[in-house]
Amino acid sequence: MEEVSHSAECEIADLDPQTFVSPASQMNKVPKAGEKASREALKLWKENGFSGLIIAAPDLDPWSLVKDLLPLLSYSAPFALYHQYLQPLSTCMHNLQLGKMAIGLQISEPWLREHQVLPSRTHPCMHMSAFGGYILSGTRICGSQ
Repeated sequence: MEEVSHSAECEIADLDPQTFVSPASQMNKVPKAGEKASREALKLWKENGFSGLIIAAPDLDPWSLVKDLLPLLSYSAPFALYHQYLQPLSTCMHNLQLGKMAIGLQISEPWLREHQVLPSRTHPCMHMSAFGGYILSGTRICGSQ
């Protein structure tokens, strides 16, 4: 049986996953709502980009938001935009295709019909909205610039 020196035991104990905290995990601590992000987190985001983007701002023009926010995404990162009308999203989709900024672009209409289920009868709820808006989704790519 081999003898292990005290210093080697300490080094192994330092790598215990329950006690060891890597610098990367320290940077991933999410600030609380309304709290300013740390400089380290901002630097990391600037270098590597965000891993995803979700925009739900029906009062704003989707294309103006996307052209400012999409460059902050890392390559191959997914994104989704919600808007209550189809036309602004189709314009945004067209501009993304022309600029070769994204692939897998798709506009979908999420719609769910609720049903009331009672003994011996089932029918759709009568008091429901027939419109849920539209979602443009895709994946950011490194386009020819």
